[in-house]
Amino acid sequence: MPRVPEVPDAPDDPLARELFERQIENEGFVFNTSRVYGHRPTIMRGLGRLQQGVDESGLLGGDLKALVNVRVASINGCPF
Repeated sequence: MPRVPEVPDAPDDPLARELFERQIENEGFVFNTSRVYGHRPTIMRGLGRLQQGVDESGLLGGDLKALVNVRVASINGCPF
């Protein structure tokens, strides 16, 4: 059970709702982390822009990003 309650699929905040809808459109679902960040939509949007900047920089290839994700999940004790 998570310590921070997750935001439902249709959050009250229009910014969070927009970001959830975009994630559902692009990925088919809303990530659990987004459901937590949904409590603070401006932070969620900023993190999205940071991720977009990393993706568009071309400095990290897909293989390396996947490896980093698996390693971070392992350090945090999360199955990936």
